[in-house]
Amino acid sequence: MNGRPTRQRTSPGEGTAPFDVVGHRVLVGVQMVDISRLSAHPVPVTTGGLITVAGQGPKDSNGAGKSSFIAALSLLHADEQWRLAGGAPGAAELLFTAELAAQEGRWSNADRGYVVGVFADPRAGTVEELEAGALSVWLRINRKSPYLNLRWTAGLHVPAGDSEAERAATVDALWEALPTSNGRDDFHAGRLAGVLYGGHVRCVSFLSTSVRSSPTANLLAQPLNELGPARIFDAIATLTGLDRELETEQGLRSAEHAHRRDVEEAEAELTRWESEMAVVGASIARRTLAREILDTAAEHWRSRCARHLLDGLARVEEIRAETERADADEEATRERIAELRAEIETLADDDQLDDRLRETERRWREAFASDQTLATEHEVTVRRLEETDARHRDLALKAGEADGRTVELAGAEHREALDRVEAILGARGAAAAETERAAAALAMAETGRDLATDQLHRLAEAGVEATALLDAVLLDEPRRTVWEPRLVPYAGAVVVPASRADEARKVLADLPGSVVVLADDPERAGRVPEPGPAADGTGDLPASAVPELPVRSFLAALVARSGAAPEEIDTTAGVLSVGCFAEPIAGRAVRVAAAGQAQQAAAATIEALGEELADARARVDVAARRLDGAAAEREVSELAGRIREARTALEQMDAEREALAPRLAALHEEHLEALATAKARRARIENTRDLVRRAEGDLRTVQDRRIRLAGELAAVDLDERSSAWGGTVEDAERHLLGLDDAGQARTAGSWDAEVCQHLDDVARRCVPEPTPAEEMPAELRTLLLDRGWRRNGTLENRVALAGDLLRALRTHLALSERQDAHDREQIEQQRTHRTAALAEARRGLAESEETCRAHRASLALGIKAKLRRVAEEFDRLDQAYGGYGAGLDYPEPEPPSEPDKPWRWTVTPRWRRAEGQRMSSYSLRGNTALMDEKAVKLVCAAALAGGSDRPLLLVLDELGRNLGKQHRREAVALFERIGRDRGITVVGALQDDMERYAAEASNLYLKLRRSSDAMPYNEAPVIVGDDANRARVELLRTWLSSHHPAPGGRGDADDGTGCELPLAVPGSPEDRRPGEDGGPELAPGGGATVVTRD
Repeated sequence: MNGRPTRQRTSPGEGTAPFDVVGHRVLVGVQMVDISRLSAHPVPVTTGGLITVAGQGPKDSNGAGKSSFIAALSLLHADEQWRLAGGAPGAAELLFTAELAAQEGRWSNADRGYVVGVFADPRAGTVEELEAGALSVWLRINRKSPYLNLRWTAGLHVPAGDSEAERAATVDALWEALPTSNGRDDFHAGRLAGVLYGGHVRCVSFLSTSVRSSPTANLLAQPLNELGPARIFDAIATLTGLDRELETEQGLRSAEHAHRRDVEEAEAELTRWESEMAVVGASIARRTLAREILDTAAEHWRSRCARHLLDGLARVEEIRAETERADADEEATRERIAELRAEIETLADDDQLDDRLRETERRWREAFASDQTLATEHEVTVRRLEETDARHRDLALKAGEADGRTVELAGAEHREALDRVEAILGARGAAAAETERAAAALAMAETGRDLATDQLHRLAEAGVEATALLDAVLLDEPRRTVWEPRLVPYAGAVVVPASRADEARKVLADLPGSVVVLADDPERAGRVPEPGPAADGTGDLPASAVPELPVRSFLAALVARSGAAPEEIDTTAGVLSVGCFAEPIAGRAVRVAAAGQAQQAAAATIEALGEELADARARVDVAARRLDGAAAEREVSELAGRIREARTALEQMDAEREALAPRLAALHEEHLEALATAKARRARIENTRDLVRRAEGDLRTVQDRRIRLAGELAAVDLDERSSAWGGTVEDAERHLLGLDDAGQARTAGSWDAEVCQHLDDVARRCVPEPTPAEEMPAELRTLLLDRGWRRNGTLENRVALAGDLLRALRTHLALSERQDAHDREQIEQQRTHRTAALAEARRGLAESEETCRAHRASLALGIKAKLRRVAEEFDRLDQAYGGYGAGLDYPEPEPPSEPDKPWRWTVTPRWRRAEGQRMSSYSLRGNTALMDEKAVKLVCAAALAGGSDRPLLLVLDELGRNLGKQHRREAVALFERIGRDRGITVVGALQDDMERYAAEASNLYLKLRRSSDAMPYNEAPVIVGDDANRARVELLRTWLSSHHPAPGGRGDADDGTGCELPLAVPGSPEDRRPGEDGGPELAPGGGATVVTRD
């Protein structure tokens, strides 16, 4: 391998980082190892025109790895559909997977694989020219992250060997021999496009694989009419380089936004600082004003102390005079209280008056009690008399209902009527029971359950046909006399078929006493003897009521045993039947009729008894009224005597109360007089006691006044007042005389209120209310909080603290005066600096806005010019290759105001669908072939209009899908012509039905082969070049297969880039390929089969 080191460009802002190392080179060969089922043979690649990739699998064109081959080509050319910025995780799906190859029993999954691309000058026509500019690019695909590693070297550096196994065995050593691409490490997927191609678009693809979904716009990734106008513009911008221009515009807009944000932040910061400094300035101003207020408070406090001292001296003299007067008042009050208490004792000591009061009260209460007793008895007697008289009247009316009967006679009639009712009720109960029994008998007869009920039920459950014997015989009236005596012993018998006699016996085994009569056997029916004729016409046998169960044999046997008389039913056994039956016993209809008649008779009896019961109850009611009338007549005479006795008693009570009334009135008057005398004495005693209480209250008032005066004397505290003034009494007098008239007239209280108000104002200015206690000066915290200046803000408490607080505030303000001056100076300096910074930020914003507007206007013109060229190329391509003309609509949008949003342009393709028609939008429904054709033309137009001198690779999977025969031929021709005329290489994978069309028009025809499902890897591919490319295909194949790694290390002997690569030992773990271990052999020599067309 003899190659020169590759010149590497560096990207702006990246220092010495590699950039655009491939440059203008084109792909001339590719080799893949452990990529899907693809073989490791080198494959030559032509430039420009159409390259078709066909397949020959075990059954059809599928299964040979066409899609994997073209997907690897697109990955090698940094197609953004692989989501390179996200690490290209989909690349791992290209690796050989044993389970997909149905080889999991023999081979393991590949942890890594390689895609090796050889790039060279497209004009190189000899081996020497190829080697002079060749560049070998290696992509290692890993199953785990990082999914891609990139390395490259100058010259030809590819796996070589005489067999598939040899090429696969040397690949890892060849990779290790390559220099790392990024210092001690390799570049990965995110840097692939920039490092290899400098950000130029070198590939546009449509892949029907899992990597198809991508955020990058691609005109070939889906039908054109499924893309929005914005996505179409993004795809064109990527192909023409407009995307980078738009990114620059967005960067300028972001810078403008950053300047604007800086201005806003500077303004906000200045506003915030001014707000904070306003607080500081306000604090300084408060303290300055506080010093002025404090000086005023000190002057007022001195005047107050002078007035306070003089007022104290005057008050002491007043208190002493008031104390002497209080002592005299106390002595007089004590004497008055003693006199009143002596008077109360005299009035309270009068036992004679108390005895008289008690005696008059006793006699009056006794007489009053006697009168009340008579009044109560009189009232009770009157109430009883009224009740007796009312009952007497009621009973007199009721006695008329006796009809002249006595109580005894009326009682006898009543008892007789009751007995009659009881007798009828008993008879009706018996008739009701008979009615129920008759109804039950009727129901039993109607259902046939009145005879042999249990036996018939058991037989029915067992499925044995049966009927009661009496229901099986029909008796007319002449035969009853003879046959009923004969049948009555068998009233409970049942008739069953003779063939089921044993079965019936088993069913009735637990019903002892059951009688079973066997019906006539059909075989013996003709042998039953007929009885002789009787004189009364009853000699023949009764007819059968149930034809299915005839009993003629049984009836004939009865006739044979009977005697001449009807009651002789069995002469042999000596059995007689006594009596005759009032109702028929044979035949269900006869029994049903008899039961019905019995039920009707019982119902008639109940109805008759009901009428009798109503008449008997009416008689009971009449007898009861007569009995009540006779009893009332007897009681009337008794009540008349009681009424006379009560009236006599009332007259006697009235006479006694009239005799007692004069004495009761005299006793009451005497008692009232005694009460009045006692009440007058108690009132006088109470009045005197009130005088004592008032005198005692006056005494307490005098005593309280003496105590108050003593407290006031102590509170005056002349020593404290003299100390607060700090001078003599004469000095205080002279100070007050020095004041104006208003000042001399002011009291100490008015001075106190004003001084405390001033001090509180100063304290709030120095230490505002919300200030935490720990931030206050210690002396001020003690006075304001601990000693209650603020919590207990009464005037008295504050006056006591005023002197101390005045001294503490003066000290605090003196200490802070120097700091306030320093703070004012610092504030002015910072205000000047911040204002200057804000002005500088505003100038930067204005410059950024002007730059952004100018660039945006220039970019808009550039974008429209670029899109105009794309539209012109699109129109030329469409008309040149079978269309009627096409164009693009691209209105200029408003730029976004947000810095993080791109400037969203839109492109709407349109074309004529027939000659002479107007252009219609691409969004109208069209066939898939038309959409694919227009998409390819638009991609080519964008690439040509982009002005880039870099070659473009179009990779298409399922080439010609959804096309008819003619459209397939036209599509292939279109791709070949565009590729040839415009220098674009189109690589298309196709199915069997497209192969013959593509082979005729292709520059290079590649057929991947795998003839059996048992083969893990493909056979050597078939490569066919057309006449124009025959020599170049052969040249490339020979050159690519001629490489043999030189022994010794990395690099050639002449430039230090060669490497010595050991071959794998047959059967070693590295030898994963068939060939040395019994697998299918590849083509002789391990090379590709190259065929050229004549």
